[in-house]
Amino acid sequence: MHPKVLLIGHLYHPDGETHLAARADLTVLPAPTREELLEAAKTAQAISPRYPHRADSDVIEAAEDLVIIHTSGRGTDAVDVEAATRRGVIVCNNPGFGRIPVSEHALFLMLGLSRHGREHDAIMRTGRGWEDRLQKHNIIRDLQGGVLGIVGLGQIGSEMARKCAVAFDMTVLAYDPYVSQKHAESVGATLCPTLEDLLGKADYVSIHAELNDDTHHIINETTLRQMQPHACLINTARGKIVSQDALHKALTEGWIRAAALDVYEVEPVGPDNPLLALDNLLLSPHIGGLTESFMSGSAMAVATKILQALSGQPPEDIVNPEAWEPAKQRAMRLLSGA
Repeated sequence: MHPKVLLIGHLYHPDGETHLAARADLTVLPAPTREELLEAAKTAQAISPRYPHRADSDVIEAAEDLVIIHTSGRGTDAVDVEAATRRGVIVCNNPGFGRIPVSEHALFLMLGLSRHGREHDAIMRTGRGWEDRLQKHNIIRDLQGGVLGIVGLGQIGSEMARKCAVAFDMTVLAYDPYVSQKHAESVGATLCPTLEDLLGKADYVSIHAELNDDTHHIINETTLRQMQPHACLINTARGKIVSQDALHKALTEGWIRAAALDVYEVEPVGPDNPLLALDNLLLSPHIGGLTESFMSGSAMAVATKILQALSGQPPEDIVNPEAWEPAKQRAMRLLSGA
């Protein structure tokens, strides 16, 4: 019998689903109700949730034969990792695929803010491009020689630091309590002892941290007030790192000049979201990592590692390795038909 694999939301590329469907009994629930999800989980041996869908503790408890949960990207906030570990279920992620595309998207957003791309596009479409191009609020600051603050110096943050230090000769500051000064220096950055120290010096602040209890709403009313009035905020990491209410207040009251978001507290973003009415906010629809190479590579990696785990072979990128032995025993039992 084929193993049973449940996808909560499609993989990023059909090749991954084709690979799984040829070797497993595949169920895809693009937008399940709670009842549909819990019912489908009962027989699943592998689950892959695509953010914002979640494999929470109830889903994990419902899946008695579960061996592996695999996220679509690097983030594991769509999985209750503690509940999975208690059940002896491994959780895998895709840490390497977002480094280039997400850093490029963050750079695109920073350039858009620096060059007032949204405003200049708008005034050109009114026919007043030349008349209005030198409005005070459109005066452009060079990136060259500016100060970039990076919150979270993992793979994506490190790539952003390297690009900006080399290409724009920017002074790059970083706040990340989990990396060394040696690593920071290797990518052209200087570690700041506190987030406040970084925020008070940066012309641009780019968020690249993982979402967890420590980073939830780390950008809030207090920290936004610590930024310079001409500074801009960029978030391509996770929406809940930034308090939407605080950001709305900061942008409407002028605590900071502008912001750019690819991620949001609630996704998808509804038409009544007050952020949509702001002129000093550049938006994109959580698309930062979705290049062709990322989507294909990520989907195939998910499929490959799921099938490895279900065959009793340890896959790469297990975030809770202490769960591998019980997961392996469950996989071998299911293979034997016991």
